[in-house]
Amino acid sequence: MNEAITYRTLRREDYPAITRMLCDAWHTDPTMDHDLEMKLAEIDLEHCLGRATAAQVAVSGDEVVGVVLGRIDSHETRNGLNDHHVRNMRLLASLLTSSRGRKALLRMKHYEDTNLRMIAEAKKDGHAYQGELVLLLVRPDMRGRGIGAHLFEWMTDRFRQADVERYFLFTDSACDYSFYDKAGLTRRAESIVLDNEPHTPKGDAEVHAEHDDIDDHLHAFVYDNETSPSNEGVNPLGRD
Repeated sequence: MNEAITYRTLRREDYPAITRMLCDAWHTDPTMDHDLEMKLAEIDLEHCLGRATAAQVAVSGDEVVGVVLGRIDSHETRNGLNDHHVRNMRLLASLLTSSRGRKALLRMKHYEDTNLRMIAEAKKDGHAYQGELVLLLVRPDMRGRGIGAHLFEWMTDRFRQADVERYFLFTDSACDYSFYDKAGLTRRAESIVLDNEPHTPKGDAEVHAEHDDIDDHLHAFVYDNETSPSNEGVNPLGRD
């Protein structure tokens, strides 16, 4: 018998469950030990929390099975480096102590550079954003129950209530990015994330010239969408 799904604001005690979900979704690698995989997932979560101003989780029984994090620029009250940024930097620095950690750090930097390049291109084309869908994640065994749709709608409601006219998100081909196509978002930018390091324009051109299927290389995407502003109240995230 399926447990009922309930929804509530993110709590600090939810972090370990979300870290495990992130690890299973994006950081499982046969060349790494589990401790390193979990550390990368924790880095990922701290990076997301450092940007988020609103959050909701889905709960089945006592277990967190889904999460959405979003950023509304006008609601950011933390000046400069917040606690999540500091923890993230400490975790990143700890990767320098091993060769596999350093390799993972380079891979993460390359992925982040790809995202920054794509969003810069979108803004150069005249697209302005006041919000970001930072993270949307549902545990695989709980998919198909409308959890992702509920979390997505909750966050887009927060955008509308805050008069966010346009928001964006980063995703990649390791995810079910078709969810955003079906939701009516626009794929604004796309880039291949190369496996080889160091990254060079020549290497990028060679990979693009292969005309591989989308599954043969990791593709990173920027999606965006417009909202219909309203003047309703906002349910803020209690955060540090």
